[in-house]
Amino acid sequence: CPPARALVTFNDSHDRIFVNGSFGVSGDSNIFANSDNEGDLVYSSGFTLEYTRRAGWIGVNAGMSAGASWFGKHKSQNFSNPSYNLEFTKQSGRTTGAFTLSGARESRADAAVNLRSTSWNYNAGLNVKYPAGNYTFSGNLGYSSRKYVDETFFANLSTYNAALDVFRILPSERELIGGYRYRYSETSRNSSSTDHALNVGVSGKLIRGVIGSLRGGLQTRIPRGGLPGEGKYSSWTASGSSHYAVSKKINLSGSISKDYSTTATSSSVDVISASVSTAYAFNSRWALSGSAGWGDTRFLGEGGRIVLAAGPPPVLGPFRHDNYANWNVALSYSLNEHFKSSFSYGWFQNWSTLSYADFVRSSWGLNLSSRW
Repeated sequence: CPPARALVTFNDSHDRIFVNGSFGVSGDSNIFANSDNEGDLVYSSGFTLEYTRRAGWIGVNAGMSAGASWFGKHKSQNFSNPSYNLEFTKQSGRTTGAFTLSGARESRADAAVNLRSTSWNYNAGLNVKYPAGNYTFSGNLGYSSRKYVDETFFANLSTYNAALDVFRILPSERELIGGYRYRYSETSRNSSSTDHALNVGVSGKLIRGVIGSLRGGLQTRIPRGGLPGEGKYSSWTASGSSHYAVSKKINLSGSISKDYSTTATSSSVDVISASVSTAYAFNSRWALSGSAGWGDTRFLGEGGRIVLAAGPPPVLGPFRHDNYANWNVALSYSLNEHFKSSFSYGWFQNWSTLSYADFVRSSWGLNLSSRW
């Protein structure tokens, strides 16, 4: 695709400003992600302002956006969500890396607690790469915070993480990877957890024609201040993504992830997910895409028969085990670089040992967007 022309260009084309606008309408059969199956028609609009600078060693990417949605029947769920992002990046010279900041207000249906939630999400990160002969050293530091508007039912979460990786360049267009990750999380309910993970993997050409990265290893979570009797949890961990170009018009991609995480009610969960997607370009204007996924969520802890949060819905400890499957298809049309449209349909089903969390969710959406 040719590079898009910015609405405003100055400083000898080193600085550019883009403006994006969108409007959409969608139908959602289950807006709360639970067995009540309450559906609605949703109208949405969005506006984004982007700024890029490419001059000297440091590049800048920045953006601000505002989005709003209106529900046909459930007016109390209407929302307006602003967001921002700022990135300083260095991609030339011996040492490369980026410093990022972002913040966003998010409204969503959370399948782990089977309610809609609204939160402010803040992130900060620093990543650096340094080559030394056949080796490359990579490190990153990060912070994230999720603060819920409703702090009565939901638990705020703050997470700090650090990681160090070593890449060994191989002559066969591959790199071997070995690394360690540390993560500390704390919630507003006086509970916390510490995660340690060791992993190894490969990056580059996985097999003939397949490009990507795949990592696996062992991880340990040590919770504190939660339910009585909680101990240390250990399991395997994995992350990976790949891409395969079948032809100039067809491509395939896949991803896998397994990791510990913390739900909106401060419960520890062990989550594994996998997905595959494909896209076919009929021509320069029309394209068809589709994806399918599967996931497994195992709730940890000694909660068992104890209700962790007053309902509805009750959120139980171990003995709650969820699985989900989903798929979606989308048809998109690009008139030119300034106008695009798409129509999509998606299906999601969740199976759970908690009857309230057994649900099916289907949705369709029509979206129109313009970029200048």
